[in-house]
Order: sequence, then structure tokens, then C-alpha cells
Amino acid sequence: MAGGNLSPRQKMINMMYLVLTALLALNVSREVMDAFYEVMLGQKASIETVENQNDFIYAAFQSAANDNEAKAGPWRDKALQVKAESDKLFNMIEDMKEELVVRSGGEDEENPGKPKKMDDREVAPNYFLIEQNGPKLKNAMAAYRDFLKQESAGNASLTDALDHTFDLSDHMHDGASMSWEQAKFEHYPLISVMTFLTGMQSDIRTSEANVIDFLQANINARDIKVTGVMPIVIPKSTFVTQGDKYEAQVLLAAFDDTQNPTFIIDGQEISEEDILNGIATISLPANGVGTKKWSGEIRLLTNGEEKTYAISEQTYNVAPPSVVISPTKMNVLYRGVDNPLEVSVPGVDPSNLIVNGPGVKKVGNDYIADVTRNSGGTMKISVSVKEEDGSTKSMGSKEFRVKNLPDATGEIFGKTEGLMSANLIKKGKVDAVFNNFDFELPLRVTSFQIIVPPFAPIDCKGNTLSSNAKAALDKAKPGTPVIIRNIKATTEKGIKPKVAPITIDLN
Repeated sequence: MAGGNLSPRQKMINMMYLVLTALLALNVSREVMDAFYEVMLGQKASIETVENQNDFIYAAFQSAANDNEAKAGPWRDKALQVKAESDKLFNMIEDMKEELVVRSGGEDEENPGKPKKMDDREVAPNYFLIEQNGPKLKNAMAAYRDFLKQESAGNASLTDALDHTFDLSDHMHDGASMSWEQAKFEHYPLISVMTFLTGMQSDIRTSEANVIDFLQANINARDIKVTGVMPIVIPKSTFVTQGDKYEAQVLLAAFDDTQNPTFIIDGQEISEEDILNGIATISLPANGVGTKKWSGEIRLLTNGEEKTYAISEQTYNVAPPSVVISPTKMNVLYRGVDNPLEVSVPGVDPSNLIVNGPGVKKVGNDYIADVTRNSGGTMKISVSVKEEDGSTKSMGSKEFRVKNLPDATGEIFGKTEGLMSANLIKKGKVDAVFNNFDFELPLRVTSFQIIVPPFAPIDCKGNTLSSNAKAALDKAKPGTPVIIRNIKATTEKGIKPKVAPITIDLN
């Protein structure tokens, strides 16, 4: 997918598809499905950018035909036929996407265009494989690829790129042949299929752009009368990790290939070696974490007069390199302790985060959750980001289980059982501790009961033996089992866990 005469942006998108395909082998979580949806939105934005560029080129064809119908008219007609065939296949896929959303239960009420059931694995296979819409799409794409190759005859690199982009051949999986339709639509969650289909639409618009650009090259550039120009910024990515670089292509939608424009970015002129066919490749540092801004202008000599076109302010986010690995079965908050929370959103200054949840408060740069008063079995923590205009944007939420403290263990001189002398027991203090618990949580023993056969159970207050208990121990014989039970203990927050008894044999 990354071969052929493809633009850096297209190579990046194709590599993204490979990564997403690899993720499908995992049991995808809700966060990954949301990531698929965000990728799909990014694809749609890229499609709109390419469509805007294509509109300028079609306008240039019409302008050239107006000036010289005999010379430019045939090429304009070829370009319009490419547009018609591209729109036809693009709209066919769009109709399929809408049908999948309807069959899966419709759109999300809060996010129009987003399926309610992103994890549905039945709708796409039924629609494309059982109902045979997959072969229909495959045949339509093959016909479209062959049409574009016919219009691109004479440009070997472009026809090779089309073969790579629209590779509809079978795949080998575990030694068995798998059809193109199975590889694309079988066993995958609905949101991933929607992303694949949007990627196909992106391929259609990009291939359309490459072919009409080739057709335009058959007309003398000086014969094309440009009716309007505007700066276009195509970032490789707007999400950059700290230490990496933000990269983007900056171009004028319609340009004179006999001269390169002058690009001024943040007051610095881009060197000639970084400009090719009117397209400048810029590279900005990503040293600090947060939102970064840049702007500039493009200067073009037209009919002996230099014109300046301002590039509106652009932004990109820089985040520290990070990985998030969550043990999904351990998303637990305990009553009676301050549960530490580490909350971050890549590329967002921590001071702009808003974290909400019962008992959640900020301590320094992190957060704690005190769920002692939460009587339910679960609670939700949500995160929002403060925007520059003062508004807030929700970044999502996560549900946690709320559990009581585990049982504690009674101890005397660090022992829960074993042999001990009566004199040593009389000097000891009864303690209660949590074993193998992740929190350092002290317990205060308030009372207990001791049994020294043959005497009746003796109640003791605090954590030491009463005079009656000591007197009973003085009369006990070696080998007598002494049991300390009904140990009552409490935490600083007033939580009283169950405490296991102590069994000691006198020696």
C-alpha cells in the first residue's frame, strides 16, 4: 500500500491503515474504537482538503477551455469524466456506510455520524459477504481503477500507483487463501469497517487528484487562466510527541510550475531546496509540551506583480512520549483510603484539565479519590479540557468499581498463631493489619475478646489485656489454646473491617 508514486501524506495514511489492521487482532476496547472514530474524522478532513484542491483544478480546466476551446476543451471533458466516475464510486461507498449505520441501530444521539454500536461484528459481514455487496464493491473499484489507468496511459509511475492503491487481490492467511472481501469485512467491528470504507473514499479522491493533475499537465500551464488562489496546509500529523517534529506541506492550490512561490513561515524564508512544484515542506521543532501555533505568508509573482497570500494561524499539539496500559480487571477504588489518580490528556497542559467525580480532588499535580461515602458499587470519573475561548470540551469518562476494604488479620507480637508463653501474652498488644494490601493503612484496635479455657470469654477494651484476662492466663496450664477473637478495629476515616482471630498455644 505504501509503494508507487504516492505523496508523503498518502503514504502516511496507508501506513496508518496497516497499524489499524494490526490492532484488529486484539480484543479492542471502547477507547480503541473511539480512536478509530477519531481517525475516521481525520480521514474526512483530509478528503475535504483534497476535494478543495480538485475544485481549483477543475476551475482551471474550465478557464483554459474558455480561452482556447479547441486546445483545452478535450482535456476538460476528460477531467470531468474522471470527476463523474469518482463521484459515482465515492457516493456508492457513502450509501453503504449509511446503510451499515442504519442496520446497526442508527447514529449516536450526541455524535451524529457515529454509530451507536461501534463494536457490532454482524452487520458488516452480513451486508458485504452474505448479501454479496462486497463483490459488487470490489467489481466497481476494479472498473474504476481500470478507467483511471486508461486515462493515465503513458504515465507508468501513476498506473503503478493505481495498481497499488486499488489492490483487490486475494490474501494468504495461515496458509489459506482469503478473498479481498473477507480480508476487509469479516470478523471486524463496525467502526473499523467504517474507517476502512472512509479510507477507500480517501483513496478515490487522492487518485482522482493525481489523474486530473496528469491531464492538466497536457495543457500548457501558461494557457490556464487561474481564477483564484488560496494557501492550503496539509499537515503530516497534528499530534506530535515531544522531541519529534511537526511536518506539513504548504502550497497554493493553483500554481505556475515555471516559478516557485516564496514561503515565509514565522518570519523565516523556506529554502529553495525544500520547495518542489510549488509545494514547500516545513519542519518545526516540538520541544515543549502543549499547543503550538504558527503562521506565515506566500508570495507569488503574477504578471510582473508580487502578490502576498497570508497563511492563517495553524496549531499543532506536542505531547510527551507515553504509553497507556490498563489492567481492566483492576479498575477498583477502595472505601476508607485516598485512592491516587494520575490523569493526563496527550498534548494538553495539565492546568487545563477538569476532572470530575464523587470525592475526587486535586492534590499537587495529581488527584485523589475518596469514595468512603459512596454507597454504590461503581462510580464514573470524567475528564474535560478548558479551551482557549473559555468553553470546555469533554474528553471522555471511565467507570470504576467501588469496593470495601479487605479483611484484616489479628496479631500479637506479629503472630497470628503458634506457641507463646502466658507472661509474654500478658505484656502484648493486640494489633490488626492488612496483609498484601497496596495501601499503607493503619488500624486502631478498640476492643477484643479473649478465651482462656476453662474460663468464660473475657471482654477487653483497647488493645491490651484486662486484669481479669491476665489473672486467667496466670492459672492456665501449658498446652492450653488461647483464642483472641471479636477484634474490633477502625481506620482514621471510621471504616471498621472484619478482623480474623488469633490462636496461640501456651508453652
